[in-house]
Amino acid sequence: MKLTGFTKKKLIALCTAVLGLVIFGLFRLFANLEIGKLPYTDVAETWGAGEHYTLASVYFTPSALADSEKLKYLHYEIDTKLKADSIDVDSESESARLTASAFFAHGSLNVSSPSVKSTTLNAMGVWGDFFKIHQQDMITGGYFDDNDLNSDYCILDEEAAWKLYGSNDIAGKYLYVGDSPLVIRGVFKQPDDKLSTKAGATGGFCYVSYDYLAQNGNCHDISCYEIIMPNPVPGYAVEKVQKQLAMSEDEIEIVENTGRFKWLNSIKNLKGISMRAMRTKPIVYPWWENVTRVKEDKISVLTLISVLGIIYACTVVLVVLVIWFIQNKDIIAHNIVLLYENVRDSIYRKQQKKRGEL
Repeated sequence: MKLTGFTKKKLIALCTAVLGLVIFGLFRLFANLEIGKLPYTDVAETWGAGEHYTLASVYFTPSALADSEKLKYLHYEIDTKLKADSIDVDSESESARLTASAFFAHGSLNVSSPSVKSTTLNAMGVWGDFFKIHQQDMITGGYFDDNDLNSDYCILDEEAAWKLYGSNDIAGKYLYVGDSPLVIRGVFKQPDDKLSTKAGATGGFCYVSYDYLAQNGNCHDISCYEIIMPNPVPGYAVEKVQKQLAMSEDEIEIVENTGRFKWLNSIKNLKGISMRAMRTKPIVYPWWENVTRVKEDKISVLTLISVLGIIYACTVVLVVLVIWFIQNKDIIAHNIVLLYENVRDSIYRKQQKKRGEL
């Protein structure tokens, strides 16, 4: 008895399954390309060297009145809680750290230079590991950090550099806020694509330390606190941060960035897609979060189509195989019995041969 082959209809069905696999591959590729274009998506993975780390961003409403002094020591409190849960760095180096944290506030700064009497720059006052989390596209120079003895440093975007000095090679030169000098550490390039520009990545911008902006410029309330920390199980990091902040859900919004675009999370995101434009909290997002939120819905749709493609392909193959099995069940059963008997006889002959040798 011979097994019945695949009919023309079955072969056509299997060909459509291949199409489903192609759809899966293409749309998964498109989704990954979109994810790859997003800013600062792999920072936690880099910091954690492949371990289970995440970047959690806490956005504050104005009513939260986030306190800078409390936020400066928040990561120490979180480190203590992590170590109490037996989570610590593996390295023996004294410089090895369990977490990296930062916060920032939007604002503006009135500055002058030898060639420009006065101009106002959009500014962001930053503290902590901001430039470890948000590495800029530096053209010249470098960053400043909290290890500097003074806070009178800045980095400018290219447009501000050309406006104030007619050059972007100005690291080490000075701006003036009133009569006080502000050292230019470097010049960076702002994203100039249409989406980033609309999201708020505009020119004429500078980064300064939070303390400097609070003392010398127009500084708004702290709008975001960010921390890279271990996340051994989903939701662990968010829970720890929320507990240490001790703020109500009406005052904050916490985003776990690292697992944001995993398959399941992208599919879950579709549940509230019709309500995405509705804003119930007065939160000002930075440009990179605005870009991510726009891309988030697109990535979710691409992920859904890719998942439907693989589900269709698997379903078709399974159905064709089940039908083929049902049509050939008697022959398959007969062949299984023959195989069993052949194996049994072979074992029996080997046992008899072994007894004869003894």
